[in-house]
Amino acid sequence: MNIIDTTKNYDHPLDILDFLIKKIDAGQQVALVAVTNTMGGSVRSSGAIVGVSSDGVIAGHISNGCVDSNLIFQSIQAIKSGMVSEIRFGAGSDFKDLKLPCGGAIDLFILPNPDRIILENAKTALEQRRDLNLYLLMNGEISLETKNVFTSSDWLNDGASHNQYRIYIRPKLQLRIAGVGAEMIALSRIAIASGFDVIIQCPKQVFLTQAEEYGALRTDLLITPEQLPDIHDDQWTAFVLMFHDHDWELELLRTALEQNAFYIGALGSRKTHAIRRDRLRAINIPEDDIERIHGPIGLVPSLRDASMVSISSLSEIIQEYNHITS
Repeated sequence: MNIIDTTKNYDHPLDILDFLIKKIDAGQQVALVAVTNTMGGSVRSSGAIVGVSSDGVIAGHISNGCVDSNLIFQSIQAIKSGMVSEIRFGAGSDFKDLKLPCGGAIDLFILPNPDRIILENAKTALEQRRDLNLYLLMNGEISLETKNVFTSSDWLNDGASHNQYRIYIRPKLQLRIAGVGAEMIALSRIAIASGFDVIIQCPKQVFLTQAEEYGALRTDLLITPEQLPDIHDDQWTAFVLMFHDHDWELELLRTALEQNAFYIGALGSRKTHAIRRDRLRAINIPEDDIERIHGPIGLVPSLRDASMVSISSLSEIIQEYNHITS
């Protein structure tokens, strides 16, 4: 029986790798499937991956359900034969009875029984916030590169034909939220449900406990503005300040501006943000840094409901993330 694993959000490759490793450890054989090309409209882009186990479970998706069941079958056949497989669904496919509603096509590379050590090393690198390349070879091997990383997914040629497919994988979008109150909890909840890594920093333990229950990656108790936790915002991290009490803001923003976050935003009205900018100027924060701060945050202005504020804010963050990754 074919089963779609819904225990996680499998949009990110890190979760696919975790699925494959756990299945191998449970005694199952597995296949790693990569999207190598798309034509026309497509749910996934080149470089996207899914995992399939020999017990008929798939983690991730390549369509809205129109071909995923057949992909499970094709993957299990590859697992049994031990041979890599290239297949196409949609226009020009040998599977005439399987149509993509968009009218396009999607090409897939099925690599059976990938090396568990390579999968584990790739998972560790992503957990350590490092981007990487996975190489799927036509001879059935898989390799990993974490130093001289190419930021694209492509076929590599050995002359007349391709012999390996390179997948580029960046760490998960990470969201660091410092603040207190309903908006902070609402934003953390929706971001965690979306599969993003969430770090919560708050001076009140009750909110940290809530965030931990929702599945936050890390929680930090804020003691004083002068005694902040270690901060390591990388280029795939967004920082959001959600205090109504602004005593914490200056030091948190100053520290955030010293990091590499692709997005920095602060809750509050236009008037509040103008005051905030003046206070930053008063402590000699450069104007270019001040311009990095989004405020008021969110795509939709003047919202009052905490859930709507969180959705609007996360939408703006995703919009900025798309700018740096597209």
